[in-house]
Amino acid sequence: MKFSQRATLSILTIAVLTSTATIGLAGLQLQPQRAAVGVVIDTAIVSELTGVSDAIRDMPPALRSGALARHDVGSEQALAQSLAAQRANLAVAERERVEEIAVRDKRAIWLIGLAVFNTFVMAVCAISLFDAYGTKRRHARP
Repeated sequence: MKFSQRATLSILTIAVLTSTATIGLAGLQLQPQRAAVGVVIDTAIVSELTGVSDAIRDMPPALRSGALARHDVGSEQALAQSLAAQRANLAVAERERVEEIAVRDKRAIWLIGLAVFNTFVMAVCAISLFDAYGTKRRHARP
């Protein structure tokens, strides 16, 4: 076996291994994005609590206790504490989402790199095989 043929087979073997890795990474990329759910839910809760807090601040003092009772809140201070806690939960969810996006971006870069490598390898191997076929046909003619 010629050196060029051995090199071609070695490159093809590497391409098969990287193709397998590409398939595995693609499977990881298709997993659901769990952190997005927390951000959406916490954003809705913070938005609602902020609206209630703003509305209560705009009410006359005599009506505030009734509005707080309708929202199952004991006092303005309890509402403020609840809002602060939900904002903290939202900040944690946003950090988790940022980390999840960063991991997905790194995987995407690896996927693109592996796909480019596999495309290059397949092109080189196709050229090599075409050249080998052409050489074989030239030697077969009298």
